[in-house]
Amino acid sequence: MPADSNDQIEFLSLDDVKIQKHNVRTRDIDDGIDDLASSIKALGLLQPITAYYDSANSRYVVLAGQRRLNAHVLLNEKYPKGGFDKIKAILIPEPTNSDDKTALSLAENITHLGMHQTDLIKAVTDLYNVYHDYDMVQEKFGLTRFMVNKYVKLARLPQKIVDAINDGQISANPQTAENAAIRAVDALRSTSSDSDEQLENVIKLARNYASGEFQNEDLDDEARKGGNPDQIAGRARSKVKKKFTVNLSLEVAEKLQRVSEDKGEKEVSTATSFIVKGVTDAYKDLE
Repeated sequence: MPADSNDQIEFLSLDDVKIQKHNVRTRDIDDGIDDLASSIKALGLLQPITAYYDSANSRYVVLAGQRRLNAHVLLNEKYPKGGFDKIKAILIPEPTNSDDKTALSLAENITHLGMHQTDLIKAVTDLYNVYHDYDMVQEKFGLTRFMVNKYVKLARLPQKIVDAINDGQISANPQTAENAAIRAVDALRSTSSDSDEQLENVIKLARNYASGEFQNEDLDDEARKGGNPDQIAGRARSKVKKKFTVNLSLEVAEKLQRVSEDKGEKEVSTATSFIVKGVTDAYKDLE
């Protein structure tokens, strides 16, 4: 979070700093901590931590930069006279409630690569559960509506499907597996009370979504007609297609690539989805 006119930069004693319970990062905290410590020793702390003064406990609380703080603690233990007993920090006004503390921690950590997916899903879901408003979470914390919607849905998946995602049963690509699982759950209207057999059908249909062999909208349409995953896939596969060649500018092609990577889809699948939706919406205006 960039410092603004209300923020100040200070060097805080490690003894006066603690990690707040609302920090959304809980996993992989010490991964690569030795490398980070070596970098700080050689180059200094390039990015200050973000903290606020907890007036109730007379302590500074780290909002973002837990690993940087841990690296400083490690360096101070190894080199007690090396000047690592203090850490550079951007001080912000103290948040007024626990929800705002969690929200600010999320807003900080979500911009840094390496935040564990489980932490991210839980944090976004917790925020949504507080505000119950996609637009508010999106606007207040800089998240896309797609991201909020996706993580809320992931948090509500039955454990059997979560395990299938994590074990690579749906796709080796986590993004692809997550998006395919969500789509399959929606298509089959699956709930947490489904039997193991029904959940296996969800996983099987998710594999079809993830395979790239089918147009997602075809699977959606056929799933609405009912049947098991094999029947749904069979009907989707038998649909008559007409092939088109589309030339895109380099700028649009690069954007398509980024969107496809975010969705965990092949570019042709993403482009086809946009065309189908656009044509369908435009056709409704003609009726």
